[in-house]
Amino acid sequence: MGSRERRISAKDFVGIISDDAGDDIIGSIFYDNVRDWQDYNAVNRGMRETITSENRSRFVLMNNGVTIIAKTLKQAGSNFTIEDFQIVNGCQTSHVIFDQRADLDDSVMVPLRLIETKDDDAIAAIVLATNKQTALKPEQLFALTDFSKKLEAHFASFEEEHRLYYERRDGQYDKIAIAKNLIVAPKNAIRAFASMFLGEPRDATKNYKSLQERVGTDIFAPDHKLDMYYVAAYAAYRLEQEYNSGRIGGIYKSARYHLLLAARLLMDPLPLSPFNSKEMEKRCRTMMEKLWASATDIFQDSVAVVDAVSEGKLDRDTIRTQAVAQAIIKKLAKG
Repeated sequence: MGSRERRISAKDFVGIISDDAGDDIIGSIFYDNVRDWQDYNAVNRGMRETITSENRSRFVLMNNGVTIIAKTLKQAGSNFTIEDFQIVNGCQTSHVIFDQRADLDDSVMVPLRLIETKDDDAIAAIVLATNKQTALKPEQLFALTDFSKKLEAHFASFEEEHRLYYERRDGQYDKIAIAKNLIVAPKNAIRAFASMFLGEPRDATKNYKSLQERVGTDIFAPDHKLDMYYVAAYAAYRLEQEYNSGRIGGIYKSARYHLLLAARLLMDPLPLSPFNSKEMEKRCRTMMEKLWASATDIFQDSVAVVDAVSEGKLDRDTIRTQAVAQAIIKKLAKG
């Protein structure tokens, strides 16, 4: 593993982070960065104001800079060539510089740290270390955990006919010929799991932040059986197919997560086993087989349940409530 630190012209840096046409920033190079673009919050506005001011040359003194991890780094004199790289710290800086590229001149420089390594554990440690200046959300840290790696491998273990692809790191399948609807983002996995197994479809839409905060405890806990997350993700995937085919009307999209809850209870209405138990794993396997064989029938029955408990009132404010979820549970749950 090697490391080099230098200053780079912001105009040259734009070339690194831009697509071939120079019209857009390359999103995939931030996929190992634990933070997404935060828009123009106070810090980012401050960077923008510096770049657009007469004091833009001070930018290099006022910025923590960018950290790039590359699998391959070659040096020829003062020039560097990097391949298979990620920006693991500096997502905000990169977006501000790209947005303000028309205002850049030769005085605007960026502190840059280049690290060459192929060691995934080292990469994870560097990501954490370079982002320690502000608190990380549980969901952001999840991509670096062993459980996340196991979940990714578990999804990939299914036969092609029933395979989904868990996107542990955003965009990891961008260069692979995989249908987008087969790719499961962590956010969608969390929502589907919370709806089906925690009985909380309301939070999947109206209070997702509360679900994020439970990552590592109630959700994505280290000892949870992986099959639960596959069942939830596969059910969400099949439900989307029902919408796309027209077998379930678009009016029911507001009830998406309540339909997932109803589907689970129709397949398995008994109280759930501990999430780390062999029994839970066995029950999930049974649910998988039912979804594989008759998802259309299951979701048609789910629609009928939602119709009954909502009395046909499918507007978002009415359907996306915990009261509707409790009505579904009361109607279908046994034991």
